[in-house]
Amino acid sequence: MAARTSPVASIAFDRRKYGAHLLADACTIGSLPYFIKTPRPHRLAFYEVALITSGQGALTLDGVPVEVAPYRLCLTEPGEIRSWRLEGPELGGLLAFFEADLFDEVFADPCFLDKLPIVAARPEQRSIALDKRPFDALADLVGSIADELRAPDADTAHLLRAKTYQLLVALQRLSGVRAAPPETRATQLSRRFARLVGERCRFGEPVSAYADRLGVTVRHLNQCVRRSTGRTATETARARVHLEARRLLLQGKLSVTAIAEQLGFDDTPYFIRFFKRHAGLTPGEFRAAHGSPIFDRARPLPDSDA
Repeated sequence: MAARTSPVASIAFDRRKYGAHLLADACTIGSLPYFIKTPRPHRLAFYEVALITSGQGALTLDGVPVEVAPYRLCLTEPGEIRSWRLEGPELGGLLAFFEADLFDEVFADPCFLDKLPIVAARPEQRSIALDKRPFDALADLVGSIADELRAPDADTAHLLRAKTYQLLVALQRLSGVRAAPPETRATQLSRRFARLVGERCRFGEPVSAYADRLGVTVRHLNQCVRRSTGRTATETARARVHLEARRLLLQGKLSVTAIAEQLGFDDTPYFIRFFKRHAGLTPGEFRAAHGSPIFDRARPLPDSDA
């Protein structure tokens, strides 16, 4: 029997779950019957804070494993390809999740979440071991969000925003991730450039095209990006293409050739050399090392998650 293939599951936020238009939620992992706890790759369209009370193993984020253990919190971002690799007791804990619009609709700074150091940190920095006391304090805060949602009121949206903001500040303090220095014009331009690159994400896109869209010269763009990131504009764009390649490989649906074409490479061998230069592995080796066995072509997909 031929193996079936499936695109990576993409899970959206249910804004009308409680009737009113709400952008934050909280509950226990056990209360979500369809919460994916298998190695099956999936992505969320929202931010999630998980406070783990039981279970051991790792949560892989875009191919980077982060530790999962009791008294540990894990913060994940929208769009990351996730997969759980667990052992021992059933995964348990509390979840708080929210959409960026929770703050974008109110805060004057539309990049508030992007600038928060813990949110902008590398995946391994967003898995944090906690002592019992601070863990319990966070659990109480997440629990208060869940309590509010049991009987939403007219001002519930404001309370959810306040408590989620309080949660993020607490995470930032506990993480030890240092705050970035105040943004300069160079940093602002570099951030705008990175956003454009993420929207386009095509190998070989000339830096001059981005400079034209940003209304600056190529030289000025390169100077600002290098000053902010230590890399040239071209290196920054290629790093973003590499990240997108990792995500597409982890989905397990497209062939290496199809991924190369989607990312704008003229031929597959060049894409393979590009990927190996960045990852130290060929695309096939990376997929074998980090992909889910659910998407192994030699095995059929299960009808539902375990």
